[in-house]
Amino acid sequence: MDRETARGIEWDCAQLVHRFYGLLDAKRYDDLVNLFSRDGVWVRLGKPVPRDQLLKTMGERESWVTAHLVTNLQVRVIDADHAETEQYITLYRHEGWAGKGKPPPVTLPLAVLHHRDRMVREDGIWKIQHKSSRQIMIREQNHA
Repeated sequence: MDRETARGIEWDCAQLVHRFYGLLDAKRYDDLVNLFSRDGVWVRLGKPVPRDQLLKTMGERESWVTAHLVTNLQVRVIDADHAETEQYITLYRHEGWAGKGKPPPVTLPLAVLHHRDRMVREDGIWKIQHKSSRQIMIREQNHA
């Protein structure tokens, strides 16, 4: 594969990662689900959630205000239709927010996470086929 083709795949997959977290924080869950392939799975909080269950699962986040800061993003092109990404996420989260008045207060980050994604080109569009994460650090008071 020539470098320009690989660079295009890297760009598309990096944009897909950033779009995912933007939609997650904006609570645009219908759009977020559409970022997953038909057989897509998100291993979320240690539990595999298939694409068709994602909307239901996202309902638990309604009172959360989140900010996922993406850093150290790497994209590995496997072939013309497959790639993998890794990224660190610094997660800020405020739970129980009613959404009225001013924004919730900023707190220390809840966690630093390491995410891995497998990407697949489906019908000419890059999609997330498998997303998983592990905690690197967690705020002490939330660690039970």
